Amino acid sequence: MKTYTVSEAREQFAEILNAVERGEEVSITKHGRLIARITHPSRPAKKVGIPPPGFLQAQGWTVEIAADFDEIPEGFEDYS
Repeated sequence: MKTYTVSEAREQFAEILNAVERGEEVSITKHGRLIARITHPSRPAKKVGIPPPGFLQAQGWTVEIAADFDEIPEGFEDYS
């Protein structure tokens, strides 16, 4: 994967597009932080963020909510 700074990306935009067209992934950074990743539309995008629904179940996890979940704990009655 090639990495360019924002100023390099401005100067070499045509080269970046050619690399992406060849199937390469290109990253653009600003002050050392990744701000963009450019890929060809035919390449599947890498998903980041919230896992898809059912992810934990697929990993063998279960989530249970306690029956008294919505009850006010002792000593916190004044905060309701």
